Amino acid sequence: MAKTPEQMMAMMVDGAQPHCDEPLRAAMVCSHAGSMSAALVSSISRFGGGLTRTSRLPNPVLIAVGPETVYAFKYKPKGFKVKLKSGSEVARWPRRNTEIEVDAPGKITTQFALVTGPDEVHPLEATTAMGGAGAFQLFVDSLSAPSS
Repeated sequence: MAKTPEQMMAMMVDGAQPHCDEPLRAAMVCSHAGSMSAALVSSISRFGGGLTRTSRLPNPVLIAVGPETVYAFKYKPKGFKVKLKSGSEVARWPRRNTEIEVDAPGKITTQFALVTGPDEVHPLEATTAMGGAGAFQLFVDSLSAPSS
């Protein structure tokens, strides 16, 4: 099992890389906001906060960040490795049009909004427990950096 944030990130990137047409900078397994911790955020925020479906993306979803593109993949957890099936891509967006808005970090999960267009917001959350906070920060930094 990966121990450092960089090892955790490399495991997720390695699982997604064969399905992307550019070198990936980061990848993160995410869930719909509220699916792991409904009480963290009020239902009036952009981040979701409830047990209803908060995104049209599958749950869970793997988000991968390349220099020019952000990819979304249907993901089914299996053990400690990240593997994607062929044809699991469900969306892709130009990196230059994609933003991330992060809520206050939680002890177990952190909720965020992946903004992929003027009217397209995906309220998601990622596990930040058990060393996941460092990997999540690498993911946020990658999405926050200017596209190539």
